[in-house]
Amino acid sequence: MNEKSNKLISLLASLDRAQRRGCRKLIQSPFFSANEDLLLFFEEITKRLDRKKTLNKQEIWQAVLGKKKPYNDTRFRKYTSDLFKLIKEYLMQETLQQEPELRRYLYFSALEKQRSEKLIKGIERNWDDLISASNSNDSLRYLYLHLLEFKKHSLLNFDQRRNERSNVEEISRALDIYFIISKLKDAVNADSRSDFEKQNYSLLLADEVVNLLDTQSAYLDEPLVTTYYLMYKMITQTDMDDYYYQYKAIVLGLNTQLVVQPGYAFIHPALNYCVIKMNKGQREFLNEYLDVYKFALEHNAAFENDSIDPGAFKNTVQIAMLSGEYSWAENYVHSYQDKLPDADRGNTVNYNLAMIYFYQKKFGTAQDYLREVDYQDITLNLNTKMMLLAIYYELDEDMVLDSFFDSTIAYLNRHKELTENRDQLYRNLVLYTRRLTRLLPGDLAGITKLKADLKTEQYVASKSWLEEKIQEFEKV
Repeated sequence: MNEKSNKLISLLASLDRAQRRGCRKLIQSPFFSANEDLLLFFEEITKRLDRKKTLNKQEIWQAVLGKKKPYNDTRFRKYTSDLFKLIKEYLMQETLQQEPELRRYLYFSALEKQRSEKLIKGIERNWDDLISASNSNDSLRYLYLHLLEFKKHSLLNFDQRRNERSNVEEISRALDIYFIISKLKDAVNADSRSDFEKQNYSLLLADEVVNLLDTQSAYLDEPLVTTYYLMYKMITQTDMDDYYYQYKAIVLGLNTQLVVQPGYAFIHPALNYCVIKMNKGQREFLNEYLDVYKFALEHNAAFENDSIDPGAFKNTVQIAMLSGEYSWAENYVHSYQDKLPDADRGNTVNYNLAMIYFYQKKFGTAQDYLREVDYQDITLNLNTKMMLLAIYYELDEDMVLDSFFDSTIAYLNRHKELTENRDQLYRNLVLYTRRLTRLLPGDLAGITKLKADLKTEQYVASKSWLEEKIQEFEKV
């Protein structure tokens, strides 16, 4: 048996200590298992996993049942199959503990079979307390509410109580809300993925849901409906900033009428919108990005699965640099470096600290941090080269810079795996910086031509830095 091919071993290896203790208790329970040998097999296999010992079937059998009982492969497979089922049962029980609405629904289903009139009357009397809405951002709560209302209709036997108002409206509304939110989430996901995958998705009824909300306000009193509706509008109509500001007001808790819990799923689209606007030259969205991000940090909503991608980490530091928030950026690097993947942490921290000192024109210190960067990653290598290019230019190290131009072009020529657009980003920075260093003071025709060419060039790394240097050259 091995972890990759055996499903029992794979499942056991994924359990943490608390889960193992829970599994042990479940296996020992007579309600779930009547075979005491299963616990012995559980203990032996987990011990071998911890000690990285062999998982030979005969050795496990002998350790549990002794040498006197000859190995029986069919029996061994029955043991492992039963043990796998018990661990699955534990994981289902563990998950069920985290789903109070689902547990309540299952209880009501059991109660319906038992027909305990006293308990059913108690449910009817305390219904509002039993289904009180949680503050969760999970749209599944509306599906559960639909199921609970449906079960209430059955429990209270409304089909036979013709003269009383039933809960048909509540059953329908809960399902409507779940459906609307689901369609909006799917539409947002499809639009986001289409930008990267270059694929078109056909989502039936998604447009109809959006049109419904465009023309009617019947469901816009539900915070999650309005939030996802504005999210969809924001990412599909990027020329209308009002949708962003309405969305931001809800996500950051500025709208007291529509309240949602802060979460990465809501923060991330707002940050992406700000990046889109920044890329279009709308510098006011630098501060918007930082406003949203700082709120997310305060409310533990800035990171997906409590970790951050090194690229996103760098982007945040760079935006802080463009906003002049040097102290905040340095504190951010030191305070949140533990959220970075272990393998990338050292390089990411050193590169971003170099960037912070570069923007403060402390070029020597920036170089010191760049020397600590391991250049195995091609993206990090190229970003480091672009910063070094700028440092050499700022320090007037003309001979070093001229040689650096050639070595960078040679590096790009060797790495054919780069996409054409990425290659052009870095190649053009070298090209335009080299042209700038070749200009003589007073060459108005040359500087005018350089500015015009740069303006029309779509792919240039560090374009804003280059434009700044050209402006400085004009004043010489």
